[in-house]
Amino acid sequence: MSQSTRPRAESRSERISNEDVRVQLEGRAEVLESARARVAALESALRGRSWKRKLCARSSLVAEWLQHAEAVAEAQERTARRAEVEGWPDDLPLLKTARELEIRKRKLTTLVRERLAPMVSVSGPAVLNEELRRLEELVRRPAPRSPEPGEVLLYQTEKMLKATPRQLAAWVVSLLGAFGGMVALLFALLGHGPWTTGVPTTLLVMSLLVLLFRSGRVWLTSERLLWAPTFGEALSVPLESVPFGGVWLESALTLRVEGTPRVKVPFLSDSRYVATLVALHSQPPLRGLARSGVKLADAVVYPAELQEGVERRPGWAVLRPGGVSFVPEGTGRQVLSTVLGRETSLPAEPGWVLDQLRWMSATEFDAWVARLVSVSGGTSWSAWDGVRRGEEPLWKQLRLMKGNQVLVGQVEWSAQAASERVFSFWPKSSPQTER
Repeated sequence: MSQSTRPRAESRSERISNEDVRVQLEGRAEVLESARARVAALESALRGRSWKRKLCARSSLVAEWLQHAEAVAEAQERTARRAEVEGWPDDLPLLKTARELEIRKRKLTTLVRERLAPMVSVSGPAVLNEELRRLEELVRRPAPRSPEPGEVLLYQTEKMLKATPRQLAAWVVSLLGAFGGMVALLFALLGHGPWTTGVPTTLLVMSLLVLLFRSGRVWLTSERLLWAPTFGEALSVPLESVPFGGVWLESALTLRVEGTPRVKVPFLSDSRYVATLVALHSQPPLRGLARSGVKLADAVVYPAELQEGVERRPGWAVLRPGGVSFVPEGTGRQVLSTVLGRETSLPAEPGWVLDQLRWMSATEFDAWVARLVSVSGGTSWSAWDGVRRGEEPLWKQLRLMKGNQVLVGQVEWSAQAASERVFSFWPKSSPQTER
């Protein structure tokens, strides 16, 4: 029977025309042709350096593609099945359209993945419609160049003229390192020695120019990390989009955050500190607590040194109505890992972590401080346990003594009033020396 029907199928395929196929597909031919035009337009918009601007300018491209995606997939499947079953000739114009559409879809899928990968974390096989929708959301999401009203500010970079000497020194050193090699290579290519009189001047000029037009400003709020470069678009990374381990230092002054979108902040002198804060406020137990805008007032965290005989242990002290605790220096990673509940490699300072715990309630704060003192090998003194306070004024030095141990530190001027308030809770019978 197959031998008798085969010639009829072949003769029919010879006689079938493109118009016959269009009629048989009941409108699916028009669906394929429209899809080919749309995929070509999308591919064109996503190519070139100004692809974001072009995609935003043609706002309906993605919406129209996604709107007709199911119909296009169904038309492709039906066309391919009927062509195989009915033996349509390969040179039919409609089949050429179907093949071109499939090729362009594959190219578009690859292109969308290339555009999306630098912005967010992607893995596994590329899925065109899902990733195209995600890409458009990222491109069209407006990123403010300053925090929104109602957000609680956790950190902000200072403007150039207000930068501290340490920050300026860090920027200059980083820039000299970045440009020194390029300038030396340039002079070598020109046949000059590496230490000609023009080199220091050139390095200085280039450093000053980049300092004036550096990466911009960084804000960390209760909701997001915001980076507004001097030139280019701002990037806003919601803290809830940052996974555990999604914060790291690419170099001493370069911060990377694996959120949605990804962000790389260069020339950030406080990169270690900002990385620690992002890691803390993007994960439990601190995630979302800063939205209250209320930090524990009766807790003062300050740098201190624990002295006992000739032994000196630098670290951080926590002054509370119930007493004082000490966490030694060099335990920052251990302290941060304990709070986050998982191991982290961020080079944190214990004091940074302790201070951020002040967003918790008093009960939670004291429990965490006790735990961190234990894991770090620190110590705690109760205010009711014979602790004496030295005679020095707070603005000069805070000296606390218990037996042959002495805890010496200096409280910032902004924390003087809070420190005095904490001491007002200490027992009057405690042998404090009157000032």
